[in-house]
Amino acid sequence: MRTTPTTPARGPSRLSEERRRIIFTAVREVLKDVGFEALTMDLVSAKARTSKATLYRRWSHKTQLVAAALEQSERIRIDAVDTGTLAGDLDEVAVRAGEDGGQTARLLSSMTHAVRGDGHLAEALRRHVVEGHLEALRLLVCRAVERGEVSGDCPAVPYFPQLVLGAMVGQRAVTGEDPDTAHLRAYFRSVVLPSLDYRPC
Repeated sequence: MRTTPTTPARGPSRLSEERRRIIFTAVREVLKDVGFEALTMDLVSAKARTSKATLYRRWSHKTQLVAAALEQSERIRIDAVDTGTLAGDLDEVAVRAGEDGGQTARLLSSMTHAVRGDGHLAEALRRHVVEGHLEALRLLVCRAVERGEVSGDCPAVPYFPQLVLGAMVGQRAVTGEDPDTAHLRAYFRSVVLPSLDYRPC
């Protein structure tokens, strides 16, 4: 008996790096605009100017798509800051956060409720957005201790990363406004540095 050959199912074509970047950027923009709960594949596809079918072939649920976008997110480059003094470093952090335009703050704010019920999403946010900032800030204060600007015995040293990151993202939560360079500089000079008993060399 003659049989008809079966055509193998065609797998989804690979997305180009440029197309993935556009999709992930669209995800983060939609997150900041409407939050995780209101984010839909329709909104992302419209923002990215791609079809929903393209999204669903690669990410079966919006949680998977959002987690992937967070894993590719670009952070404020605190890790590249090294002016030679802690005060100078914090001034530069304030500048870079101001240039960020509150994008990181809005992203974190939009995810606050969603991550409580989704471990994978929470882990992606922690590893790829929060932890990178915290590690860079730990490096800043460790260099300050090595230079003698801050005592290694100062009880505030372990909390320095949270103090700085909290200022960067907390302004929006408290006032609804994005932090700007002037506000952050004033906060760092009047709150963070005094808490460390900062002594410029």
